[in-house]
Amino acid sequence: MNNKYPHLLSPMKVGNTLFKNRIFTAPTGVHALQNGQLSFQESVITHFSGRAKGGAAMVTCTGVQVNPDTKSDGSHLHINPYTTEGLRSLYELAARVHHFGAVASMQLSDQFRYDQYYAVGPGFTKLGRQSVEMPREIIEKKVKMFGDAAEIVKKAGFDMCMFHIGHGGEWAQFLSKRDNKRTDEFGGSLENRARYPLMIIDEIKKRCGKDFLIELRFSVSEVDPGGITIEDSIEFVKLLEGRVDLLHCSCGMNNARYFTTTHPSGFLPDTPNVKYAEAIKKSGVNIPVVAIGAIQNLEQAEEIIASGKADFVTMARGIIADPEVPKKAYEGRGEDVRPCIKCFKCHDGACYYDHFVCSVNPTIGIEDKLDKYILPTAGGKKICVVGGGPAGMQAAIYLADRGHKVVLFEEKDRLGGQLNFADHAEFKRDLGRFKKYLMTQVSKRDIEVRMNTTATKKLLAAEDPDHVIIAIGADPLVIPIPGVDQTVKAPDVFGNEDKLGQKVVIIGGGQVGAETGIHLAWLGKDVTILEMQSKIAPDAWFTYKWAMDIELNERENLHTVVNGRCSGIHDGYVSYLDSDGTEQKLEADSVVLCVGFRSKTAAAEGLIVEGIPFTFIGDCKKVGTVQQAVRGAFDIAMTL
Repeated sequence: MNNKYPHLLSPMKVGNTLFKNRIFTAPTGVHALQNGQLSFQESVITHFSGRAKGGAAMVTCTGVQVNPDTKSDGSHLHINPYTTEGLRSLYELAARVHHFGAVASMQLSDQFRYDQYYAVGPGFTKLGRQSVEMPREIIEKKVKMFGDAAEIVKKAGFDMCMFHIGHGGEWAQFLSKRDNKRTDEFGGSLENRARYPLMIIDEIKKRCGKDFLIELRFSVSEVDPGGITIEDSIEFVKLLEGRVDLLHCSCGMNNARYFTTTHPSGFLPDTPNVKYAEAIKKSGVNIPVVAIGAIQNLEQAEEIIASGKADFVTMARGIIADPEVPKKAYEGRGEDVRPCIKCFKCHDGACYYDHFVCSVNPTIGIEDKLDKYILPTAGGKKICVVGGGPAGMQAAIYLADRGHKVVLFEEKDRLGGQLNFADHAEFKRDLGRFKKYLMTQVSKRDIEVRMNTTATKKLLAAEDPDHVIIAIGADPLVIPIPGVDQTVKAPDVFGNEDKLGQKVVIIGGGQVGAETGIHLAWLGKDVTILEMQSKIAPDAWFTYKWAMDIELNERENLHTVVNGRCSGIHDGYVSYLDSDGTEQKLEADSVVLCVGFRSKTAAAEGLIVEGIPFTFIGDCKKVGTVQQAVRGAFDIAMTL
């Protein structure tokens, strides 16, 4: 046993419940793991229990609706615990989490459908419906439903439940001095504004007893001007003494501007929300405090606990990227934790795009079907991998773990491929950490790496491998614009920023162009992004796009022009045709070309050796994302 993370791995007792370490896993939306069924399917049970298997002290699951009339909408995870199937699936989920040694918690959700949208008062909009003030009878009905559902969850074997009142939702509206204008017993003083959520908490405690713990998630600060503040929350938590057992200290609201504080991106510093847990902890409240918000690695988590900023940490995206984070803590292997890159594909895919994926963990979303993807192997094959970018490195790692002899060819003097740009862009530091992780994993395995070696058909034939995996990437596209030879290609910007002038025009406003522009603006350049389509970065997943939009719209030295087709690069300016076909000019000291990439198809095909099986992966197969590169590596490695 190691002592690298002594505070993180120390047990702690809350009431009569002993938590074996300080690592919790947060309730994440996994809607895409089942097809609207009203009971937990094996896909969801395997996913959540996998977190317990990875060594977490407590696993908070999600999906149970308090409404006995819950109906399926065909896509979302809405479990009806009042049905036989729903209850039996609850038993199985709790048992599976307990089987792997974790405390089991369930978040209770209220998706009750009314003819009206009831809120704290009028003036709110949800799903296109205008709100009306929630009457007392509806409040009392919901309080009873929460008590009923908590009793069922306890009956099914769960040790505790979560009540979520943050992020600008229904109960946050009641708590907010800005939103709550009621003149009845639910408005006015803090005690009145807190009455509704406290009624639910008291009902659960009365029905389930003191040993059935309640964890409360709330926004310590809504961040939004006029919204709930840290000072408001410090006063609020005083009312929770003796009622709530754990405080999950989140922040923000569920809207495009402040959702990116709730779910931090790389545009924010590391662990930016821990300060909210620390504020509550320092207030003197006698309730254990849980920190949340992009806590990505063991060093961060250990520091949070050791410094007394919180009693526990809970992980969401980080545990999706690597469910074995706690296990690796016990083994002292922090460098082996697969880092989340904060791309939001897990969140957006599971909740909105009907396909649950993780960019760095290809087994996410298929955990219950791995026997269909991973074929048995005796190992011992010789595999040549050409290309040391993310696809090539990941393939080499998987193949070595399956007992094959791997030779990795890289034509440059370092591994990393297209990911090397992340060393120079601060907001891409998580991607840089992933690159470092891959390089570390390659170095820890018996993989023969041949740097500064350009693979050729003749060289590969001489190796006489059993299989060749080609992952040589893509080249930047160059489009026929007058003066294009004066431009700098996007990959050449990073590490050479000082060679650019002060005024920079970026031709191409896809995600790469937008990120390049943001990077240069962070360095103080005056940047204009010229995009021929009507939107900047339409290819970005939308939650990450929200974070990008803040940078694009709120930086004075970053400008965007849409519906503009570049017509030429000239000495000191760029010309373009606007939506009316009128020629316009943009002053430019330097011009960066960001119009996409083209697969190295011909070069890849030139490496095919007759009689030797081969596979293209990554950008040389089809220009794509880190997620597609890693998944392609997994797919081929698990079949050899």
